[in-house]
Amino acid sequence: MSTRHAQKIAGFTLIEVTIVTVLLAVLVIGVMNFFSTQKKQASVNSQIVDVQQNSRLLGNLLDSDLRHAGFMVPESAALCGIDRVNAPDTVYVSDAGAINATDEKRHDLAGRIQGGASNISTGSQVLSLDTLVIEFSSPDPAYDTDGDGTADSDFRVGAGVIVSDAGNPDRGTACGTVDAISLGSVQITVTIVTGTLAPLVLGSSVVDLVAVPAHVYEINANTQLLRNSTVVADDVEDLQVAIFLDDDGDRVVDAGEYRGDGVGPTFDPSNEDISTAREVRANLLIRTRLEDPDNTDGRYQSSENRTAAATGDGFRRRAYTSTMTLRNMGSRLPTS
Repeated sequence: MSTRHAQKIAGFTLIEVTIVTVLLAVLVIGVMNFFSTQKKQASVNSQIVDVQQNSRLLGNLLDSDLRHAGFMVPESAALCGIDRVNAPDTVYVSDAGAINATDEKRHDLAGRIQGGASNISTGSQVLSLDTLVIEFSSPDPAYDTDGDGTADSDFRVGAGVIVSDAGNPDRGTACGTVDAISLGSVQITVTIVTGTLAPLVLGSSVVDLVAVPAHVYEINANTQLLRNSTVVADDVEDLQVAIFLDDDGDRVVDAGEYRGDGVGPTFDPSNEDISTAREVRANLLIRTRLEDPDNTDGRYQSSENRTAAATGDGFRRRAYTSTMTLRNMGSRLPTS
């Protein structure tokens, strides 16, 4: 066998090696692109699943609190909030978890504000109460406010408070956050953020100013949903609430009786008789943690009286909407 023939059998020519190398490179690049695409799609799908799961969990939490609005407290102090058309709403709902209803026969549990027709307006103020534990029959504090391991109050620092005149619910409702609690003097320091109580009109009944512990739902600048000043979820873009106030008492939604829906008036607790509330519609808008570069048509969605932004982005979103009948409102017998 000649030397030249042996060389051809023993190896490959430069052209053959080049062709094989190019083919292998194309194959490797294709495989890498395939796995990269699959990884990115899996990440997007995982985020969408997380958003869907979060929307259900957060919706259930909000629904549960709203369904208990007005439980064992004056109806005028069941709800409160800030209705915004260019930002997320803030919602206050009476805290049913603070109440031990065992053996309770009254349904107007609250801390009575001392001093008669005190001026309730926005800003910081100190409210002197007759009690920090609002049950009558079997006082049972819900929260430990001084950190000694023993529950001592139904109010909590960082949580909410709703103030109304139970005897004159048409005066309006105010709400804010609890900044401090003084157990010894039976006082709470609060910052009222929205709502005022109108002056009494001639012939009104006896003033019965009350303070009720409440949960606060709001969204901060970092798109985090807060409940009583504690972050419960990230990537929540919007919270919008609309409330049916049955102005004429016929239990039918008439024109203008849904406040904050973008059709009727906005919701202003200063001008509303909250005891006429019969239904609440809550809306949450939750987005993915990261933007998808391949999705440039993401849209902030319109909700109630807030309009969507026109510019698209890469976030994928899911909206949660729930309508709840307020079962603790509008069907009470006289207090005994």
